[in-house]
Amino acid sequence: MDHLLPCLILFLVFPITAKSWPDLESEREIQIYGSERSKKYKASNVLYDIEDWKDHYSVKTMGVYRYYDYPLSKSKTVFPFYDHLQSKIDNREYKRILNYNVTRENDSVHKSIYPLVFWGNNVNNSHLIAIPFFYQKKIENQRRFGFPVLPFIYYTNKEELGDDYLNYYRLFTLFHFETSGKRGLNEVSFIPFVYYSKENYLFLPILLYYQNYRSTYHEYWLGPLYYSKDQSKEERLFVLFPFVGSYVSPKKEFNFIFPIYLNLKDKEDDYHINLFWYTKVHDTSVNLATNEGNVYLDYDFGLFYNLIGISKRSRIIKGNSAKVNGTISTKPEIRKKREFNRENSDEFTGFQLLFGIFSYELADTKKHIRLLPFAWFTWDESSEDKVVLIPPLFPIWLSYVSDDLEYKIIFPFYGKQKDKTSEIQSFLLNGYIKEEYQLNHRIEKSFFWPFVNLYQSDIDSGHRVLPFYVHNKTKAEESSKSNTYTLISSYTKISNKNYESKEFLIWPVWISYQSYQYTNKDPNTTVWITPFFYRNKETSSIRTNLLWFVDWEYEYISPIPANDKNEIGPPVKKEKLSHLLFFPFYYSDSSFSMIPLSFNHWGEGEFTTFTLFNYYQYKKEGHYYNLLYLLESENTSSAYQLRSFWNFLFSFQRTNNDIDRLTLLWLGYDQTNYKKTINFFPLIRTAESEDETSKMYGPLIYYISKSSEEITELGLLGIGYYHNETKSDKQYATYVLLGVLYQEKTELERGFVKRGSLWGWLWEYQTEENGYEKFSILKLFSYSKEPDGTKKILGISI
Repeated sequence: MDHLLPCLILFLVFPITAKSWPDLESEREIQIYGSERSKKYKASNVLYDIEDWKDHYSVKTMGVYRYYDYPLSKSKTVFPFYDHLQSKIDNREYKRILNYNVTRENDSVHKSIYPLVFWGNNVNNSHLIAIPFFYQKKIENQRRFGFPVLPFIYYTNKEELGDDYLNYYRLFTLFHFETSGKRGLNEVSFIPFVYYSKENYLFLPILLYYQNYRSTYHEYWLGPLYYSKDQSKEERLFVLFPFVGSYVSPKKEFNFIFPIYLNLKDKEDDYHINLFWYTKVHDTSVNLATNEGNVYLDYDFGLFYNLIGISKRSRIIKGNSAKVNGTISTKPEIRKKREFNRENSDEFTGFQLLFGIFSYELADTKKHIRLLPFAWFTWDESSEDKVVLIPPLFPIWLSYVSDDLEYKIIFPFYGKQKDKTSEIQSFLLNGYIKEEYQLNHRIEKSFFWPFVNLYQSDIDSGHRVLPFYVHNKTKAEESSKSNTYTLISSYTKISNKNYESKEFLIWPVWISYQSYQYTNKDPNTTVWITPFFYRNKETSSIRTNLLWFVDWEYEYISPIPANDKNEIGPPVKKEKLSHLLFFPFYYSDSSFSMIPLSFNHWGEGEFTTFTLFNYYQYKKEGHYYNLLYLLESENTSSAYQLRSFWNFLFSFQRTNNDIDRLTLLWLGYDQTNYKKTINFFPLIRTAESEDETSKMYGPLIYYISKSSEEITELGLLGIGYYHNETKSDKQYATYVLLGVLYQEKTELERGFVKRGSLWGWLWEYQTEENGYEKFSILKLFSYSKEPDGTKKILGISI
């Protein structure tokens, strides 16, 4: 559709009307009359007018021929066959011969055979429109074609783009395709079935499939399956919602198979969890790698997806450049993420057991060891005097003890990690794990980690049995929050010194419970079993709903003493039915309805009903009644009104004892809105207000209107007699028989007055305050007297 907009816009740019230039045409619109006309016209009669004064020359003959030569333009017209306008200040020109038009402006030429064919060109483009057959426009290296009246039937756009070209086609707004010389078929759409772009996207709405393919970004979406790849950011995402997910970027890697597999790796953490220990076939590979002139032999062996895994690197050719491999002696330490691997080492040996639960790596002079959930223990050979390995070729027993760090592994029976702030012990791998942290005095225990876990600290506590049950609780000085989740439910509790809330949900049947309570107030509770049952209890009310069609609510009225006035007893609440709905019947203490036929409401001194299109409202001070606006009745303490169709059919209005309106259709008497009207049209109609009065007699025989600024009189609808006078400038105009019998008109300048018959053709007499007079008969004989006393007959001085 975006290619159709230029077609429509271009069609509007060249409208089917003649070109106009206001600056050229405005100089011919100046009115000249009276003595000024006598000075500037050397001849003026019923047959022709000749204007001749400084830089102005014109000839007009009986309205058929006109010729102008003014300071800005020259023009010639032979009505209705020929029209020509040419600018004298630039190159603008317009010419028309019958319905053939030519317009020139600057470097553009536009022609037309009105109203069927339009064509033209300028420096950069050309166009051709043949209504209703076709439309065509060329813009430099671009060519468009279509239909101007029905542009949505067929449209093409052909464009050259450097050494390539682009062809665009659209048919019936539903189908479009685009081709390119180099890329072939580039875009296709058939609404609403397919949208395709070779470089960008493919969208199949019915199949819920979307594909966005760009040079650096790929995206695919098919229902719950989604994949995207951003090469500029080196990011990749794959999701099969909600079971499988994978995300890879330079800073983080994350993938999972819910609920059995999780792998997370970023700058600080490197975790791998395989809950079911599923297996793959073994894998062996040997590769050559190079780095800074060195040549390495890499060897990998994996059995049953790293049930047993071995990785090695040996340098077979040493390069010329010296490799700085960090052999400076370092003190043993623990880290969440290892800082060296095979890729930045010359010699490397790594072992993995039980899917990565136990790992041991040697890289040049540094060594790593980890027993999940411990961190990586890292040390250098220069400090190995404090590290005990038995046997040395394979770490079955590792022990390191210093003043601030203790790290022990007796694989697979026992493990211990202790520093100044924490201590972790593991028995039978992840059979039992105990953790203690000085921060917030946290103690945590796990059985067959991560399935069963318990923890407690100064700020939080919790336990879980995956995947069936999870509970956690956080607490601050004066508040706490707890959450409990199962496979089919969730429970949340929030409390502080002034507030307590509880929320409970069971899905997918959607059983919901909510409770909110503030200090010294009753709790607000809600139970919702969708769609069968709903109940809400607040401090002031309790509401119940069954199957949406039955609903009732009780309100609590103010507490009253339980005993006599002289005795003090605990207050009790009294319930009051607020409303009852048993569809279609609805009842409350102030209303009754039968939905949707009848609605009734009552109150103290008031009653309202809407039944079968009748609306009635009663109050102490009056009433209001309405029947589809066919009949309206309203009564107040000081007024009464009866009407139909908003006063159009009939109306009666009384204020106190005075009748303000009494009308039938347009006939009657009306004295409202600060205006008094008596209307018995077409016999008589009068209207009086503070600023204006008007009277009309007979069927359009006589009409007069007077205001503080203007007086207007009409006889026989203005055909027989017309008079208009404005008081501020003392100008007036009078016509008898539309000016045929007599006319008299003034102009503001020079006190000009013109009188005559047959619009001045039978006779005309003009006067001005400067002494100018002119009298003419049949526009053939004229006598004039100029302000200087010169007298002329037929424009000739005597």
